Amino acid sequence: MAQSRQPQKSRQPNGASTIYLGKDGRWHGRVTVGVKDDGSPDRRHVSRKTRAEVTKVVRELEKKRDSTGVAKAGQTWTVKTWLTHWVENIAAPSVSENTIDGYRVAVYHHLIPGLGAHRLEKLEPEHLERFYRKMQANGSAAGTAHQAHRTIRTALNEAVRRQHLTSNPASIAKAPKVEEEEVEPYTVEEVQRLLAEAGKHRNTARWVIALALGLRQGEVLGMQWEDVDFELGVIRVRRGRLRPRYKHGCVSCGASGDR
Repeated sequence: MAQSRQPQKSRQPNGASTIYLGKDGRWHGRVTVGVKDDGSPDRRHVSRKTRAEVTKVVRELEKKRDSTGVAKAGQTWTVKTWLTHWVENIAAPSVSENTIDGYRVAVYHHLIPGLGAHRLEKLEPEHLERFYRKMQANGSAAGTAHQAHRTIRTALNEAVRRQHLTSNPASIAKAPKVEEEEVEPYTVEEVQRLLAEAGKHRNTARWVIALALGLRQGEVLGMQWEDVDFELGVIRVRRGRLRPRYKHGCVSCGASGDR
């Protein structure tokens, strides 16, 4: 009497997907989707009750691998853990002091409190759009919400580049609309009053130059006498300088011992 035999796992070329019936009575599939950090193949396992079910899942995983790519296995990132890692370990060593200061404000004051609990791969464009609307409903300017959008878009682009995400939801989400405001220049009388008041304080020359040349605050704060060439009549703007920031976030109160 012939004995029925359990289907065996067929021999496949290296890297090819396999589908087989396991000793547990379930069908299993294994798909190579890339390479792990240690150089070994990143081979994913799926299991279903029927061969048809597991075949469908295997083909979907192969399709995703060959199109957008499959996110790396390993640490499960949340928006909070990824943004914290990105801003301190990836962005901070490579951008200017002004840029990282803006990133940190967006990350710690807005993005983490508003979105930090989401799993990174589960974050959707709609989550971001609702977050931007909530920011503005709570009193944030459209420009502040737009800065938060630019920051998370940059952070998630890096997550995609490192294969922690397969796509960037912030590239799909609609950014907050920022209305351009027409700049109204000072009148002659206003300039005269500003200069008269500046003359009562030290470093009057900085504010005279700022008014005359339209320099940004950081540019005028960063100016030194070596930047002025009296013979050629030239001033070179070579650097910007941030105002001192205190632990509680203020930049102007000057409370001693809080830096």
